Amino acid sequence: TMSTVFQSAASYLSKAPSASNVSNDIKLELYGLFKYVTVSQSPNTSRPSLFDFTGRAKWDAWSQTGKKYGDRKEEAEKRYIEIARSLGWNEDASTSAAQDKARSKGSDVDVDDIDWDVSDEEDDSARGKSGMGAVVSTAGPPAIDGEQSNTIHAFALAGDTEKLQQFLSTRPNLDVDEPDEFGYTALQLACDRGNLAMVKVLLDQGADPTLKDPDDMVPMELAKIAGHEDIVKLLEE
Repeated sequence: TMSTVFQSAASYLSKAPSASNVSNDIKLELYGLFKYVTVSQSPNTSRPSLFDFTGRAKWDAWSQTGKKYGDRKEEAEKRYIEIARSLGWNEDASTSAAQDKARSKGSDVDVDDIDWDVSDEEDDSARGKSGMGAVVSTAGPPAIDGEQSNTIHAFALAGDTEKLQQFLSTRPNLDVDEPDEFGYTALQLACDRGNLAMVKVLLDQGADPTLKDPDDMVPMELAKIAGHEDIVKLLEE
């Protein structure tokens, strides 16, 4: 169970405007710490898909917190409280209306209440290399329409093996390992989505299973993290 001090800090952060204006890196650290302390050491759900940017980054933050602190829960609480203090929380400021209101709600407080869609001016490429995966932003799955739907990556995401084979048969010189605008190959996308038939087709077409994605992961690692054991077995062969 979380300490009273930790709960007070969490209550404050779920309502404080200052918490909405911090960098995405700090938000992710807070999220990971909160989930680690209040739920479990590691995520209890499978890793979100590549294009669920927010969900994937939050899942990674929680997972990394568990690896960092192990069973040292008190250290994690201490770090969370330290960040809360830097954002204006004061455990003695019992007259704060925001804290009083939040405390009255008890353990219902959750960092998910923090505004996750606030923009972060920090350089995206630098943050992407921090091991957080895709950045937390308002970006959602890319729209697949018009010309964009007629790409090897779109077919891989849709899981349409028949259309992919037709598409490739008319383009014998196409590079099946060409990355999309986000830096992912068709094979990486198929492995993340868990489409075994699509993975087989792409491998038959010469897709390279050793190429790394922007998070420095090969297709087998993407499949393993997402829980697609059938694809992992195929790639191990």
